[in-house]
Amino acid sequence: MIACAATLLSETPVAAVPGKWRLQHETVVESTMALARDLPAWSVVVADEQTAGRGQLSRRFVSDCGGVYLTAVLSYGGDPLASRGFALAVGWALREALRELGVGGVRLKWPNDLMIGRGKVGGILVEQGRRDTLLVGVGLNVTNQPWKTAPELAGIAGTLGEAAEDGRSCVPDKEALIAALLAGIARAHEEFSRRGLAGMRAALNTCWGGVREVELALVGGRPAVRGGFLGIDEQGALQLLVDSGLSVVIAAHHVERLREI
Repeated sequence: MIACAATLLSETPVAAVPGKWRLQHETVVESTMALARDLPAWSVVVADEQTAGRGQLSRRFVSDCGGVYLTAVLSYGGDPLASRGFALAVGWALREALRELGVGGVRLKWPNDLMIGRGKVGGILVEQGRRDTLLVGVGLNVTNQPWKTAPELAGIAGTLGEAAEDGRSCVPDKEALIAALLAGIARAHEEFSRRGLAGMRAALNTCWGGVREVELALVGGRPAVRGGFLGIDEQGALQLLVDSGLSVVIAAHHVERLREI
């Protein structure tokens, strides 16, 4: 494994980075989100390793050497209601980009995970940066082994390398991955700006990998709900098929966490 040790900053673009992105590269950082927070739109910070990576609800995101970790900065109109659900659009676009690179079996797990089988291979984090920017953080496990840093991730985290072992997928090189991720983020920004969450609902509902049994932990300590995850409605609410055979709808902001059973 290549050591990720000294910090290096470069503004030389990675080969084939698409469009108008201005790229900064570092080997080891605390967090690409923190470095990108005050940058203008169409900037991107890429790191080989993060020492304080984080995911949804400030949970730790292990970011060991061998993965791809980046934060892209997008223009933002300032309306939080209009941007609700954008992380799902990013997930859809990244899934498409990875599939085009030959990475097979990628699916989404609500609200912001990239999965292959039952293994989480990537995560997405969307936050506001400046008044007029959104930050899109992406962490992707490639050849790294996050369970060595955090043993509790054994059997939970997956990597593109592991998924390629059966010969039905591949592991693109790092430059191709970065270029594809940035193209996907730009595509999500364009599609979501044009169609919104309601217009993307049908496409998103093809990305879950079929109906899966889940448990929803609800905010406020309310009882958890179990059922088959059917997808989302036009407002982004979760649709579940419960034991009674009925379909129930639960607003996204009432859900603290989704766990696959």
